[in-house]
Amino acid sequence: MLEVNKNTVRGDTDALISFGEGLNWSALDGAVKHAAKRHVLDTFGVVIAGASGDLTQKLEGVLARVRGPGRIPVPGRKRATDLLDAAQIAGTAGHGIELDDGYRQGSVHPGVCVVPAIAALGYERGVDGRALLEAAVLGYETVIAVSRACHPDLRRRGFHPTGTTGVFGAAMAAGHMLRLPNDLMSNALGLAASSAAGLFAFVNGGADVKRLHAGHAAREGLQAALLAEAGIEGPPGVIEARDGFAQAFAFGRDGAFRSLKVPPAAPFGITDCYVKPYACCRHLQPAVEALIDLMKEKDIKADEVKDIQVETYSIAAEHAHTGWQDYASAQLSFPYIMALGLKFGWIKVAYFEDDVRGSADLARYGSLVSVKGTAEMDRLYPDNRPARVTVLTDRGSFRKEAMEALGASEVPLSDDGLAAKFHDLVDPVLGVKRSEELLDRLWHLDGVDDVRGLIDAMVP
Repeated sequence: MLEVNKNTVRGDTDALISFGEGLNWSALDGAVKHAAKRHVLDTFGVVIAGASGDLTQKLEGVLARVRGPGRIPVPGRKRATDLLDAAQIAGTAGHGIELDDGYRQGSVHPGVCVVPAIAALGYERGVDGRALLEAAVLGYETVIAVSRACHPDLRRRGFHPTGTTGVFGAAMAAGHMLRLPNDLMSNALGLAASSAAGLFAFVNGGADVKRLHAGHAAREGLQAALLAEAGIEGPPGVIEARDGFAQAFAFGRDGAFRSLKVPPAAPFGITDCYVKPYACCRHLQPAVEALIDLMKEKDIKADEVKDIQVETYSIAAEHAHTGWQDYASAQLSFPYIMALGLKFGWIKVAYFEDDVRGSADLARYGSLVSVKGTAEMDRLYPDNRPARVTVLTDRGSFRKEAMEALGASEVPLSDDGLAAKFHDLVDPVLGVKRSEELLDRLWHLDGVDDVRGLIDAMVP
């Protein structure tokens, strides 16, 4: 059990709440503040870019048929909506192009669960930039603590960590913004736990549902905080309690619960979250990066390649047989991602459109790829994200290993690189000038007096 204050804390859920109660933006160190700005900036970028996607438009269309327009803007969309729908649409948009941030040790995407919820709520309440950043830090640390404690058990039971643990981050962040006292924050988490949802069955096809999970988490976490504010109760100690979240989603009734670790018992996890440079599942990125580097280093041409063998950890290897019959599945498909690396030397959003996926070259290149999980690689994960790639040609066999991909704390993407990614995503939606102005305001978010103007500037 983690105890932050022996006078008030009874268990892990309460310890998490006490951590949030004491969190203050001005007291955070510079590294945490900078990481918070980077990840909020990056999440808004992927939301704006993903907002024009087919799935986002379909989701908005369904919601629009049952509810009229509201007054809360959705970044990247023209139609304003109500508070909860804004969080859901933005979360779905951000997760929909596979460029959102993540936390390796929990196999989870915190940003697209947390930032959409507090952006919508922050707009409604007219909060300043410091309040939004402070809530973001708490939301990230909550998702990270819960997912890290439950990984990999939760994933091995077939659950998607983003949909299942993301509700806690959205609830804590929103509750903090609402200034809920500890007893109401406990209710918010208790309510959020019962809305945790998301199965990993999408790895075998039908991957659109994966993209909905982040929007669901953002919406349900925000709603839980609002329900708690209204006086609706949820079960106390819900994460570690008998019949609670950890039992149901990770360890079973007889399993041993791993206590949550929040600062100062653990470093701030937001500083160890990765930023994605490639538009595909993070589990696949070290392998495709190793392939791309190997081709450059050995001057290997795509048509020379006879066989590509990948050794990696088991959770990544489960993507070995995912097809690329649809946009969303292709972003999770090991053979297709390696084929893209072989043909283009990079992974762009545009490479998942129908005309590219139907390429005969990519079908042939994908057929050359074999992937297997090994005990050696499993021992290295999740402290690392290992992959060993062997390429066979008539000139010989070439091998390269990777322990992580660009964007991790071990292989960081610079601020300039992050800004370039933001422009790539946002320029086509808002134009270069508006994109540059928005980027500057996001870098200085802690000086923004009211986030409404900032979020209004994200509407095309």
